Amino acid sequence: GDTELDKIIFDATSNEIKSENASVLEFDFIPFTSKMSFNFLFASEEYGTFQCSYSDVFAFILTNTETGETTNLAIVPNTTDPISVTTIRDELYNQSCNSRNETYFDKYYGDKGLNPLGAPINFNGVTVPMIASAVTVPGVKYHIKMAIADYLDQNLDSAIFLEGGSFNIGSVELG
Repeated sequence: GDTELDKIIFDATSNEIKSENASVLEFDFIPFTSKMSFNFLFASEEYGTFQCSYSDVFAFILTNTETGETTNLAIVPNTTDPISVTTIRDELYNQSCNSRNETYFDKYYGDKGLNPLGAPINFNGVTVPMIASAVTVPGVKYHIKMAIADYLDQNLDSAIFLEGGSFNIGSVELG
């Protein structure tokens, strides 16, 4: 598991449950502009049958190393909700729960959805491509931690797909 993801679970659900099987990618960078961003999409086997009750957890945790200020960039646009199966879903694929932020849900492969044999990846559902972004201070070192983990089960997985070449921290202008 991962303690930072556990805190995100707690803040979102008020449940003190440990994440499991965490995968983490983290690195430091120094932006050249006042905004950094990258493109991604979230996919999960939990869409459909389990989209009402629980979801794996992920975060893009950005830390300004000078101030220590930390921000999760993996939030539903215009909200403070972390992106997950339970915060972005379409009731067409499980009528036990209402749609939530369905504008950001893209495709479902399974019962009442598209043919799973035509899925480009082996996940039941995917969000629309999204943008993680933050205001940054040029020349200041930042640390980003991209983490995903199972929550409540180890049978159904979720994934984050980062768009190649989309990590934008500005570029050096040599004149």
